[in-house]
Amino acid sequence: MKDALELELRQLPGVSFVSFSEEGGRHYVELVLAEGVDHAKVREEAARSLVNHMEAPAEIRVLTMPAAPPPEPQHSGRPRLTVVLPPETGPAAIEVQLSRGGRQYVSQALPGDTAAVGHAVLEALRGLEIPVHYEVVGLHALPSGWGAGLLAVLRDTSTGQLRRGVASGQAPADAAARAVLNALNRSI
Repeated sequence: MKDALELELRQLPGVSFVSFSEEGGRHYVELVLAEGVDHAKVREEAARSLVNHMEAPAEIRVLTMPAAPPPEPQHSGRPRLTVVLPPETGPAAIEVQLSRGGRQYVSQALPGDTAAVGHAVLEALRGLEIPVHYEVVGLHALPSGWGAGLLAVLRDTSTGQLRRGVASGQAPADAAARAVLNALNRSI
């Protein structure tokens, strides 16, 4: 039933991502829209689809994915990321390397665990003394037709506000690290 609903919601104009969640017995449907799309119109059309496909009521959350910022110049103070995947033989750990202003910090994560990669990125940022007051809520795979992309959802530990970032990469670990950094783009 959710598969049919997801397909129907993806057909709505401007919808680029759909996810379902449940917290405390409440159901949520999150829709990520391109910039410039009328939220009210999409919310109204999505509500009609929900009535036809879900037995329990669900809250619709509509978010806008901002356009990608122009590339940063090489000399900026932004952190630079390198994800080193484990070799086929040898230690089985993914290394997340962040550098900024001549300093470098390396954190490790278990292969196959994108959430651990997200935590490693936050640890590396803190290791570079960049204040990040966020925790990883989850990482969600984008549809397979879009490549190895992931949506990262982070929560501000002081306000509870959610941030989202989307990125792709050569491997899920690379996509996870880049998605977490994308979610923090405006604050680091």
